[in-house]
Amino acid sequence: MEGFNFKKSHFDKLQDYIQSGSTYILSDEEQRYMDILYLLNSLRRKYGKENAIAFIQRPPYDISYRRSRQMFDEAINLFYMDDGIDKQAQRNMLFEQLMSAAAVIAQTADCSRDFEVYSDMLSRAYKIKGLDTPEPPRIPEGLYNKPIKIYSIDARKISLMPADRNDLAERIDALDVPEAEKRRFRQESGVEEVNFLEILDDQESKIGSEQA
Repeated sequence: MEGFNFKKSHFDKLQDYIQSGSTYILSDEEQRYMDILYLLNSLRRKYGKENAIAFIQRPPYDISYRRSRQMFDEAINLFYMDDGIDKQAQRNMLFEQLMSAAAVIAQTADCSRDFEVYSDMLSRAYKIKGLDTPEPPRIPEGLYNKPIKIYSIDARKISLMPADRNDLAERIDALDVPEAEKRRFRQESGVEEVNFLEILDDQESKIGSEQA
């Protein structure tokens, strides 16, 4: 194309342009260069690499074979270096493309070789989608729910024989701890009747001191 020098690469400038969010204006030559790279990428997806390279060697571009291959590489690097697409999204995209291509082959197949290609494409799509890998085991419903806890000071509730209260009382009295702790031990062990109001008051006092 007259007036444009395709021997000069504008790749670095175009890369900065895209990464900046296209915040400035390209020159006519840079814009035309980017159009050709975009064309190469589009032709590659539809007709393959070699056909894309051959296309820009012909008029109106008349770009040399060596330069055409360099620009093809630039096109791939420019549009796929960091596309930010999630891997699963890419898998889904490739899966759809393979399934669409396989459907075309199935409709036009007229020999066993065509059906082999069709089967191979289905196999590739199957693997890309991850259908060949076993699914992770399902987490049982309610596994992470907060468990319900029931406390009891009656050993018989859990099929245990109650301890001798007199023996427990003697053991508790022998402990080298404050009297308030001994009283709590007696209540928890069933030696004395439980004063729930006192327990609640103690818990509130502890919570208050921790938050202070």
